[in-house]
Amino acid sequence: MAIYPVVLAGGNGTRLWPLSRANHPKQFLDLLQQGETLLQATISRAKACSSISPLVIANQHHRFLVNQQILETSTPCDIVLEPLAKNTAASILIACLRVLTVNPSATLLILPSDHYISDVDEFSNAIKFAEKALADDEIILLGVKPDRPATEYGYLEMACGAELVEVKAFVEKPDADAAQGYMNSGSYHWNSGIVISKAQHLLEQFTRLQPELHRCVALAYDQRSTLFDDCLIGEALECCESISFDYAILEKTQSIRAISFECEWDDLGSWASLLKRRVKLGLAESFIPPKKANLFLGVDDLIVVDEDDLLLVANPDSLSDMSGVTQKLIDMGRLDLLNRLDVSRPWGTFKVLSQGNNFLVKELCVVPHSQISLQSHQHRSEHWVVVEGQGEVELNGHLQLLTQGHSISIDVNDHHRLSNRTDKLLRIIEVQAGTHLSENDIVRYEDKYDRHLK
Repeated sequence: MAIYPVVLAGGNGTRLWPLSRANHPKQFLDLLQQGETLLQATISRAKACSSISPLVIANQHHRFLVNQQILETSTPCDIVLEPLAKNTAASILIACLRVLTVNPSATLLILPSDHYISDVDEFSNAIKFAEKALADDEIILLGVKPDRPATEYGYLEMACGAELVEVKAFVEKPDADAAQGYMNSGSYHWNSGIVISKAQHLLEQFTRLQPELHRCVALAYDQRSTLFDDCLIGEALECCESISFDYAILEKTQSIRAISFECEWDDLGSWASLLKRRVKLGLAESFIPPKKANLFLGVDDLIVVDEDDLLLVANPDSLSDMSGVTQKLIDMGRLDLLNRLDVSRPWGTFKVLSQGNNFLVKELCVVPHSQISLQSHQHRSEHWVVVEGQGEVELNGHLQLLTQGHSISIDVNDHHRLSNRTDKLLRIIEVQAGTHLSENDIVRYEDKYDRHLK
């Protein structure tokens, strides 16, 4: 039998704002200072469990981030993009449809992309053991033996016994007293959300238990197209229900067993779980750039996040419901703060440094052997200054080489393109001037990443 790893990377991570934002969610961040992002760590765990390339399911809006971070892992992955987020049930059904076209007897290993697991070898051993014991008509879950009465996780009530045991019930996130009782009983494990099952069996469960969801997702999958080198699911996905895999399938189906996993594990889905894990790793509870000196005297239990565009100081308990924060941003007229200032593109990144009436200043970082599309703007002019590296500028059909300290001006409606043909990073300071300074004011004529086609 073969394990086909599926990495679910389509979440927006809103509960960890402002570290995690709509255009750069938590799975693309190194929240625990491990030298790799949560997505990259998940891909490493997938490689430890199987020699088959992982299938990564992500949101279309994060396609540049996904491709860039996977490239850094040197692990080839099959990337499927959803046009909008529809929760985990739709994503797992898409994975079934995708993998079954390759191998009708495939076993899926479903991996959320925002977990911390301390021992990859122990995790791999548990998954391989479960895969060998898996029957064709069952689902196996990874139950994590609790080391504290956590209220931020769901629980599995598991039958007594060694190794693989029956799952007797799913329990929602409990209050503190119930969580303590679960831990004392020894019959409850945290529900990790990690699933092992035959793709064909899961598909049959969707067909039987969620026929309308199956119809919509199957139609959307049939509408799939290619977006650069990735698979893009069709727009029919909009009609399907947004529902979790737990609610849609697990709590309705039969033949579910679980394996007890005793290594350190965290679902880094909330401030509470993130801070607990950072404390265990000996990391600071503040998120402040190292270039700035910071002194905190006589204060405890505060979250401090100092980003380029905002400062957040909060009690952890006040961030349990992020809807209140969103409402404050609406009241301030600052919905822009839901996105990070640094934005990924297939050619590199850009970051907003300053903005005001009729001007915008950006830093562009163009990675080696990449180029920005041939484009023009109807409402703004631009001025570029090279601060690092060497760039080739195409302006209205003429080529010009720019090195450090050199600059060029681009007028309204000028056709222009910037290329980095070297092995080193190209860094540009761009000053925009005009009445309409938006990413929507781009007309593309040619693009090596096919963005001009739509």
